[in-house]
Formats: sequence, structure tokens, C-alpha cells
Amino acid sequence: MSIQYLDGSRLKNAIVAGAQRVIQLQEHLNNINVFPVPDGDTGTNMALTLKSVADAALNSKSSDLGVVSALLAEHALMGARGNSGAILAQFFQGLAHSFEGKAQAGMQHFAEAAQSAAACAREAIAEPKEGTILTVLHDWAEYIHQKYGEAGDFIELVSDSLDEAKRSLQETPTKLKVLAKAGVVDAGAKGFVEMLEGMSHFLSTGKIKTLLQDHTGERSQKAQVTEAAGDITFRYCTECFVRGAEIDIKTLRQQLIPLGNSLIVAGGAQSLRVHIHTNEPDAVFELAAEYGEVVSTKHEDMWAQHREAHGATQAADIALITDSTCDLPPDYLIRKKIHIVPLTVNFGPESYLDRVSITNREFYKKLAEGTHHPTTSQPAPADFKQAFELASENHTAALAILISSALSGTYQAGLTAENFMQGLEIEVIDSKTLSGSLGLLVMVAAEAIEEGCSLPEIERRVHLARERVRMFVSVQTTESLVRGGRVSKSKGLLSKLLNIQPILSIMPDGHAESVAKSRGGMKNREKTLEMIINAARGLQNLRFIICHAAAPEAADFFAIELKKAFAVDAIHLLEISPVLAAHAGIGTVAINFLGFQEGEAPWWH
Repeated sequence: MSIQYLDGSRLKNAIVAGAQRVIQLQEHLNNINVFPVPDGDTGTNMALTLKSVADAALNSKSSDLGVVSALLAEHALMGARGNSGAILAQFFQGLAHSFEGKAQAGMQHFAEAAQSAAACAREAIAEPKEGTILTVLHDWAEYIHQKYGEAGDFIELVSDSLDEAKRSLQETPTKLKVLAKAGVVDAGAKGFVEMLEGMSHFLSTGKIKTLLQDHTGERSQKAQVTEAAGDITFRYCTECFVRGAEIDIKTLRQQLIPLGNSLIVAGGAQSLRVHIHTNEPDAVFELAAEYGEVVSTKHEDMWAQHREAHGATQAADIALITDSTCDLPPDYLIRKKIHIVPLTVNFGPESYLDRVSITNREFYKKLAEGTHHPTTSQPAPADFKQAFELASENHTAALAILISSALSGTYQAGLTAENFMQGLEIEVIDSKTLSGSLGLLVMVAAEAIEEGCSLPEIERRVHLARERVRMFVSVQTTESLVRGGRVSKSKGLLSKLLNIQPILSIMPDGHAESVAKSRGGMKNREKTLEMIINAARGLQNLRFIICHAAAPEAADFFAIELKKAFAVDAIHLLEISPVLAAHAGIGTVAINFLGFQEGEAPWWH
């Protein structure tokens, strides 16, 4: 296959592939993060930024290069996190500007766009430093500009330019003393190279890697950091997103310079993101508000991040793994470094990795088209083996909490993979549930890992929580349940004729069962709510996760009523994964909760 032009579709898929690789490698990037400060979050910030970009790519229906690149730039700016994320956002801004109005681009146009994007990224930084992502961006873009005329096609050009980016990356310690002292390459530059690696792989194979297979051995490397947290002059990594009309970017940048360092102002005259390390976050936000509406703000304590990443007391060396049926906020999954092994969604001959190469919006669009009813398939043992291998590079143990074995063969695949691993202590837990209830169990494990608990103690807590987590499912149609074989055709027909819909729950052995029936619509919601309130009455420290299949209004109804009934401050509202939506059907709402009797779990916060 030869690729002679780049269009929106190819750009979208290549970006998704690149983002997936960076998300998988975030721990390694955090481990080698020393510049601009050794706060150990470069990988997480790049993963969060690229997750926002990848979701935008997957949700875009356009194949027009200009339209797609503008959408990616917008979401990169909105989702940018940290120094490296802000630089990436500005890089995408440069690409969008170059591709504006273009349906596709040849290699010469792409080379010019790469140069423009690299220059755009550099211009956003108040004090650019060599030996960082900026240097690698420049060298990569210059190589493409010099060599595009000699390349046979895009596959060759991108592959060769990746080699040049790797060469430039290896030289970063010679240009930035702090890297040489710590014995690492620049983390942001490494993240960019890994993104290119994923993109190059997609262009050459047409596939997105589910997991990393090219083990290099270098990913267990960690920076040698001797500086104390107090050596960081400006304590707070501060960010805000600003919307306005004809924002004077140069003047804003000049006014921000005295407030700190590592200043980046990315974006344009209508919307921009400010990133700065400062001791006065509120002063930054007040100044930004003079130029437009400050939509979101964030400031993180880099002293605390430094102590967590390099202090004497660190969290237990345990990796946490789950599958894509686990419903938790994407930001939570990335920040807690929870590795996801995806199941597969099939529409006829087309297969998609759950939450990697298909989003909820695309899933529901395909479901509405009705050409093929979706089916699902579990991960292979090899997928879990690769997840364990990746975990072994940064951890001595791994805990996998997976969808109920009564509902999927995923748990068995995890057990099978465990038998092929050596040198890594592994525990695979059958959650006996799914969706937000699985998410609640994963949260218990993540918090225990952060506390530094041993693997047996974490298992104990998860098993205790597993006995107490509950799920009630309000179903609005049995059509998907009938097609998936969960409900017989005769019962499905009767349900449709009488407008009587089941209320489902997960039994202690992990299988789904109808626990009540009611009229459809609001009657079903009210009956479900009544059952939840009765089941949760008297429990302490309640947590709720509400998941829905294209039913945000119904999810809001349950959230409002449950907040009233139990005085909980926050409830996660999430779209259910495409794999689960394939079986549950549109309109389904799953209410998941976890609570304990008073004094039952002293570790619970």
C-alpha cells in the first residue's frame, strides 16, 4: 500500500494510534520527568491532552483535512495539561492553520505544515530551551522539509522522520545539563517521539496497537533526582482557559512574565490556554480575567508532586489493571495510571477496540443505522500477557480486577495469561460485576495502592467491597437483550406489547437477573429508585456511579433524587461503555453504589 496524500480520516486514525501509545507509556514518561521541574507528571499530562484530542478525532465524521485539524486543535487547547500538553496544543494549532481550507495535503504541503507547527509551538513559550520537546519538534520538521522530495510516499517519509526524531531525542541530554545529571532524555520530547511511533505504525499497517509489543527494556529507567521539593522556586503549576474577542496575546504574555516561569500562552485571539509556574495562582487568574472569560482554572502543588514522585515514602509498587467494561471518568483512569485492556465491539465484519477506536457517539450512530446488530468479544490471553509485561517494567506486582466471569470470558483470559508470567506477582480478581460497580471496586484498589497497602490487604479490601457493591438497572427496551440472548424472544415480545420492562440487578454469583418489572418510562425509573433507596438505607460512606446508554436526562433524574435521599455531594454520571451498551440497549441506566455498615470498614474515607 502506498499513501500519497494525507486527508482527515488518515490524520484522525493516526492521532488515535499515537495517543494510545502515549497513554500506555505515561508511567515511563513520569519516571524520567525532570524538566522544567521534577514533579513526575509529564506522562500523565501528555496522556490527558492526547486523550482529549483522540476523542475529538473519533467523534468527527469529516474526512476533510482542514475541518479535522481544526477540531483536533480546538480539543488539544481545551484539554491541554501541563507544560508538555500546552506545547502540543500549540503544535496542533500550527497544523490547523496550515491545513485550513484544504481537503487533503501532499507531502510538500505536509512538510510546510510541520515546519509551521514546530515554529508555532516555539513562539508560544516565553523562554524556550534547547534539549526539550521544542528541539525534537524542530529537528523532525526540518528533516521532513528537506527529505519530502526523496520519499516514495507518506509511509516512508513518516518512518524516516521518526528515526530522525529518535536521534534528536538521544541528544537532548547534551543540550540540557539537568537531563545529563539525571541520566535521562527529555520526557516531553520522548512523549512526542512515542506519539510519532504510534502514528507511523498505523500508517504502515492500518491498525491501532492495543498494547505495546516492542519491548525495549528502557522503560524501567528512572531519573536520578537529588534536588529537594523546596528547591522548586515557583511552587504551583497553574493553568486556565480563556475565551474572548481579539485577545491581545503579546500584552497578556508580557504581563504574566513577572509572575513566574515556564510560561506558555497557547491558542489564538478568541481562545487560549495559559500555563505558568507561579507562587500566585490567584493573581494569574485575575489577570487572565481582564482579557476574557476564564472558563476553567487549575493549580497543582509541585512540591507535593515532587515528594510523591521522589520522596523516601512512596506508594506500593503495584500496577492496577482492569478491562474496558469498567466505568470510571477517563481523567481518573489516566491520573491513577490504571491500565485498560479493551474488549472488542463488532458490527458485522468491522471490529473496534472498546473505548480506543470507537466512542459512544460513533457506536450509537452505527446502532441507529441498523445494518448489523453489534456483538462483542473478550480480550485474548495475549492481551493480558502484554499488559502484565508492561506493568513489570515499573512494578513488582500487578492486580487485575475484571468483569464478572458469569458474563464474559475476560476473567479466564486474565488467569490464563498469569500462568505465562514470571518475575511479577499477579493477582486476578473476578469482580462478579461490571460497569460502574466494577469502577467502584477499582477505586477501592487505587486508593489502597496510594496508601501503600500490601497486595494481600488490597485484595482484602476489594473482596470486602465486592460483597457490598450493588447495581440496579432501569431498562427501557428489551430489544438488545433479546438479540444478545439475555431475554427470550417470547418474553421480549410480551414486554413490548404490554410496555412492561424489567429492572435488572447483578446477583452475588455475578450473573444478571430481573428483580422486578414495571411499566416503561417514568414508572420504571420510579420503581428502580424505590428499590435503590430501600437497599441503601442505613449504609455509611455511600458512593454512587450512574452510567447510561444515551440517556442523560434519566441519569440526571436518578442523580438528583439520590442526592436528596442520601445527602451525597457528588455522583459520577458516565456514559456506559460501547461493549455494555451493545447488550443493554439505548435508554438503559445503571445505578451503582457502595456503602458499609457503621464501623465495618475503618479504612474507608
